[in-house]
Amino acid sequence: MKKTLMAALLSITVLTGCSAVNEVTNGLNYVPEATEYINDVQQFSKEISAIAETAVNDPKAREELEQLLGDMKSDISEFSDLTPPSVFEDVHNQVIEHNNQLQEGIDKYLSVIKDGELNADLLEQSGLLDDIAVYNDLLSQIKKLGE
Repeated sequence: MKKTLMAALLSITVLTGCSAVNEVTNGLNYVPEATEYINDVQQFSKEISAIAETAVNDPKAREELEQLLGDMKSDISEFSDLTPPSVFEDVHNQVIEHNNQLQEGIDKYLSVIKDGELNADLLEQSGLLDDIAVYNDLLSQIKKLGE
């Protein structure tokens, strides 16, 4: 009986330890992946500003713009598939909320391009760059939690 009880306690301890190790491993992977993603969002904001202005009159730039927007949608989807460790759940959920807003803005932008209504003021009017500015604060939170 004592041996069975000891074996059960040992099993529970080992399983609990494995869970903790997985949580730490997820945390170690999450910080660089989230940081890379937010850096990608920031790079996207720089690139879209430059390309959007040219895309109004240049069909090749318009194609580049559509590609850039599509790539960002893919990045958003990939980030949404990440499973954060519990310590990062709140900030991850904030990123997801902003991702949803960003994705809506991208969808509207793509719709305008498809309808042939692209104009020079669209980027500013869409609020796309305003949505992206929030990611700087989120990156700071992620780095702080990762320390």
